[in-house]
Amino acid sequence: MDVIVVRHRLLGALVQKGQVQPIDSFLTDSSVHDAGFVPRDQLFTNWWQELSSYGGGTYGYPYAGLTTLMCYRKDFLDDPANQRSFKARYHRDLKPPATWQEYTQLAEFFTHPAKHFYGTYIQGKQGLALWYEWLNLIYSFGGNILDSQHGWEYGDVVINSPQNIAATEQYAKLIAFSPPDTLNYGWGEAQSALQQGTVFMGLLWSDQAPLLEDPAVSKVAGKIGYSLIPSNTGEPFSQLEGLTYLIPTESKHPREAYKFLEWAMSVHVQDQQQLQGSSSLRKSTYDDPAVVALPYTSSFLASIPMGRGKPTIPKSAEMTAAMERRVFEIVSGKSPAQAGLDSLALDLQHILGDKVQLRYPVKTTQ
Repeated sequence: MDVIVVRHRLLGALVQKGQVQPIDSFLTDSSVHDAGFVPRDQLFTNWWQELSSYGGGTYGYPYAGLTTLMCYRKDFLDDPANQRSFKARYHRDLKPPATWQEYTQLAEFFTHPAKHFYGTYIQGKQGLALWYEWLNLIYSFGGNILDSQHGWEYGDVVINSPQNIAATEQYAKLIAFSPPDTLNYGWGEAQSALQQGTVFMGLLWSDQAPLLEDPAVSKVAGKIGYSLIPSNTGEPFSQLEGLTYLIPTESKHPREAYKFLEWAMSVHVQDQQQLQGSSSLRKSTYDDPAVVALPYTSSFLASIPMGRGKPTIPKSAEMTAAMERRVFEIVSGKSPAQAGLDSLALDLQHILGDKVQLRYPVKTTQ
């Protein structure tokens, strides 16, 4: 293979094993690099660096930049009867939630089990969907996994911080306003619940939004509003995620592979990719009137300056597996948040060894 596409959090392991090659030399080689392509000016640089760089080297270009959006039924918010009833009950106007307290109130208000309609869901099945969704909660409470600024950096383990414990307890509270089988939900089930109109709101990836707007598969096309995730700190944030193009070390045609990467980042290709349902990180894509008109474009653009990265260090996959397991134990009622996150802190310390320290004392474990 001459080109691969991988989730960016796996980059550190590939670099450590010597399986991918940096592209820095190609960027300065006029025989392969198009001088008209200036990635530091033409891409959203903070996302490009997090998705495609490691240890001071640049290894590729972003295939797609993804973030999580809050998706809600805007037609329900616009309904005068709902507005009157909500204000009488909660003494505030009915509008998209800015905090998790407001989110919970909306979830409660729109939950009607007798009508098989629910305020929200959690993607509670053990796996990546649960982990990614839960990350939104801890980021929104000011928490993190490691105390580091970039995915390629190490830092103290802060997974059992007071902020993360509060966020995890808040996450579990949403189960009461979710479908009965919410602990079996993953990406597909969550998307379907919104498409079929059986929930009021939920969190979905930005590249799932086009499927909510397609009337061929969605009963709620044109009825969904999009916004950033609620924040309990008062500071807006977004989850920075994506996939990146890389050139394997064993590529027999690395120069041609690099030319392909630059072609893939070209204006036409990026515009078409965006219009077909992906998320471009080329700035000029968002000058296209057809892209501007998409109902979720403004929320995606709002996410760019405040993207929060996640570990891309070599043990990232093992860390993720541990987090998936411990968070599921918490949301499934097998462990309280404090004990579950304390156990997770010890898991991460064991995985990362002497590269990290625990910031917060472990109080209880399961």
